[in-house]
Amino acid sequence: MEDFLSHEVYKALRHAYHSIRKELHNRLAENGITWPQFHALYHIEDDGIPTHELAKELKCNASNMTGLIDRMVENNWVYRASCAQDRRVWIIKLTDEGKKLKAELLPKHKRNIEELLGVLNQDELMELKTLLNKLIKRGN
Repeated sequence: MEDFLSHEVYKALRHAYHSIRKELHNRLAENGITWPQFHALYHIEDDGIPTHELAKELKCNASNMTGLIDRMVENNWVYRASCAQDRRVWIIKLTDEGKKLKAELLPKHKRNIEELLGVLNQDELMELKTLLNKLIKRGN
């Protein structure tokens, strides 16, 4: 019976994650931005970020990063600047439009998360956080 319950909990956890993730992605798409683009915007600070660092943050390879940055340049959200210390390195910086979009989307994204998790009260959220952290620590 325990074995069955473990699998049921795993499936429910997986389903909850995918359901919330899909809804967050859909809500971003309504704003004309994909999840990878939003994730990139999130990690680009005012002073910019080297392309290789951004790829590391997004957990993707250089070829994926090139296409992503190209599309963001086309949308006028970012631009490439050469690095003064190493001409081989490109720094990705936000345009004024990119800064505006980031400032608009971050609070919306936070509210979306709060809304989707709003089916749980504060005590339930704390309990869930504790249990998830327990699972995470087990794996480290």
